[in-house]
Amino acid sequence: MSTPASIPGSVAAHLLEPIIQLLPLCQHLRPCPALPDETWIHLGVTRVLFEHPSGRAFLQENAFSFAHCPPLANYFESLKSTRRLKLLVELNERLRQHTTHSLPDALGDYPELADFDLYAGDGHWHGAAAHDTRQDGKKYAVGHFYALDLRRHTVSHLALGQNKHEHDVHVLKRLGAESLRQGAPKGRKVLYAWDKAVIDFHAWHAWKQGHGIYCLSMEKENMKLRVVGQPNWDRSDPINAGIQRVELVAGQAGVLLRRIVYVEPVTGTEYRFITNEMTLRPGLVAFLYKLRWDVEKGFDQLKNKLNEQKAWASSHEAKCAQAHLICLLHNLLQIVEEKLRREGIKNQAELARKAKVMAKARAAAVAAERTFPTCVTALQRLTQTSVKLLRWLRSGFKDRLAWDTATPRLRTLYALL
Repeated sequence: MSTPASIPGSVAAHLLEPIIQLLPLCQHLRPCPALPDETWIHLGVTRVLFEHPSGRAFLQENAFSFAHCPPLANYFESLKSTRRLKLLVELNERLRQHTTHSLPDALGDYPELADFDLYAGDGHWHGAAAHDTRQDGKKYAVGHFYALDLRRHTVSHLALGQNKHEHDVHVLKRLGAESLRQGAPKGRKVLYAWDKAVIDFHAWHAWKQGHGIYCLSMEKENMKLRVVGQPNWDRSDPINAGIQRVELVAGQAGVLLRRIVYVEPVTGTEYRFITNEMTLRPGLVAFLYKLRWDVEKGFDQLKNKLNEQKAWASSHEAKCAQAHLICLLHNLLQIVEEKLRREGIKNQAELARKAKVMAKARAAAVAAERTFPTCVTALQRLTQTSVKLLRWLRSGFKDRLAWDTATPRLRTLYALL
């Protein structure tokens, strides 16, 4: 029986093509006649793409789309596989490396960032699995921690949360420097924009000094930072518009940080960023933190557009496998959207809406006699996959449409609906 992905030139084949190419290179690939790894991964990606309330519902709707669709018990047992989880981790990393060549670099116009890998990190919590063990009489939410590549908008899974609500800093310390570098070669710097996670200055200082890992966050009211210096910066540089002050401040036990005070041009709201990176222009640092909001938009897409609102199963391996399959689909979607863009198929309605919002914001800033930093106006990209595209992909999978047949339909959807 043919599967959607096995039909040459189909929508499914185009979406899954990168993993079909990369999977044979993976060291954790093994032969399994009952449920081949390739089919298992295709099942997982398809389950994330389609909105199904349970694994049972997913299999019942898709049983005849896969030559090796497993019995329910076999499917849930496969989610517990440590070896398959390692395969997913490896495949995701290979796909992320692949995107460094296949996706545009949104921050490539800033030479001072050339030596940095740039991430936005955060935690996301969703509902417990149906058979999770109760603690204190109730089931607790499942936490995952992700990193969004600010250059290419790809996502990686950092860790599964432990206990009831593990704090972000505890997760980062548990991961350690090697995991936080995410395979960055020696000599390359890694910077994380994280929401108010810089509360352990010693840890970040040690990661910076020993491993080239930098932090960027918001100042918390109780940090009690002490000003120890005021470095020079160029007030005339258009990228620094909105910057009010730049200060060197001492944190815990004298650890040196840079505090950047920025006023948002539309609302006039003041933001205070802190970082242990001392060389980048302050306006660019503020912009990198602004891009951190993209990870929140990603969580919104995960919850409301893909309906991934609870864990698939109870084991640690199954929970992690779900997270890596979510990342896999997200990254495949970035590749598909770039492919469509190169074919001249864009979500014109959403781009026009975004341009209208920016024009309104610029007018409000002018009225308030404030100016947008040039980096904010230069980078205007969509931060979510549209519902139109997701529905088009689902339709293409179900109807086994050829790419060349389906893309004119998407062009019409973007233009008319």
